[in-house]
Amino acid sequence: MGLGPGRQACWYVRYRLFRCRNTPVGVCVYCGRPFCNRHGRFLPNEATVCTHPDCARRLAEIDDFKAYKAAADARNLAGACGHPDCPGPLWGQCSRCRKLFCEDHLSEVYEVYYQLGRRQRRYFSVCPYCRRFYKT
Repeated sequence: MGLGPGRQACWYVRYRLFRCRNTPVGVCVYCGRPFCNRHGRFLPNEATVCTHPDCARRLAEIDDFKAYKAAADARNLAGACGHPDCPGPLWGQCSRCRKLFCEDHLSEVYEVYYQLGRRQRRYFSVCPYCRRFYKT
């Protein structure tokens, strides 16, 4: 993403009155806001993220999810359920994180979509961590 012609100042606003006037050096990958060196950061994978609270929260969620997947993967390699402190046998795979869990730690959710004008349901099996991302 490049900086467009109307984006000549950093996004940061303090008390809805004072605006940062520094020249932007990047654009946030989450919200698209331009930011200067003080109000953003560059990640090792060449992504750029501003310091807006919503974007910082999203970045923290991704880090938590990566840690959860790594821990579940280690438990799966040992032949156990991916949920912490569960010695249950492997039964199925979470559709979102792709880790293996026992029958007690997988639940079914669905997503509504439309095909040829008709409402359809697509079912998924998800672990407790990934279930919070679905409404059903």
